[in-house]
Amino acid sequence: AYSGLTSIMFRELCGETGRVIAVDADAGNIMAIRENLAMYLAKTGREIDLLEGAVWTHGNGISFSSEGNMGSSAVDIVGNRVGAANLVPSFTLSDIAERFDLDRIDFIKCDIEGGEGVIFTDAAFFASFRPRIIVEVHSIGGELTTDAVKQALAPHGYSFRMITQAGEGLPLMECWPS
Repeated sequence: AYSGLTSIMFRELCGETGRVIAVDADAGNIMAIRENLAMYLAKTGREIDLLEGAVWTHGNGISFSSEGNMGSSAVDIVGNRVGAANLVPSFTLSDIAERFDLDRIDFIKCDIEGGEGVIFTDAAFFASFRPRIIVEVHSIGGELTTDAVKQALAPHGYSFRMITQAGEGLPLMECWPS
């Protein structure tokens, strides 16, 4: 969720009955998110749920390399090259749906610094939910995570389209259930 700005934009777009769950594992980001979401709530009366931890393939916690900005990620992905590594809570997509008692998920915005190559393997989640997904793919070891995302989502009947981001070196990947 980084600073919470896109969470606020999505909350504005989803109307009075919509719900946004912001997820972040970086302690510095979480401080900024809390402050921004509190100001948004005070101004609009609209809440955004914050889950402090990382989306991952299990709920056992992960070593997370925090640098207090958009480059923070799982040590399994980026190594210890950025910031201090800390153990943070981790949640599968199914864990998040259960924790927030969700019966419908329409959209996922995924920008998790390479973790997108592993988190979409949650078959139970995709048996229950078929959200549209926008992924900012990343380069891991010189390879974009595009193929890993496709390999994880294709068995669940997803189609894909790449979107060039103006002024940004990494593309977005639009994923939708066919």
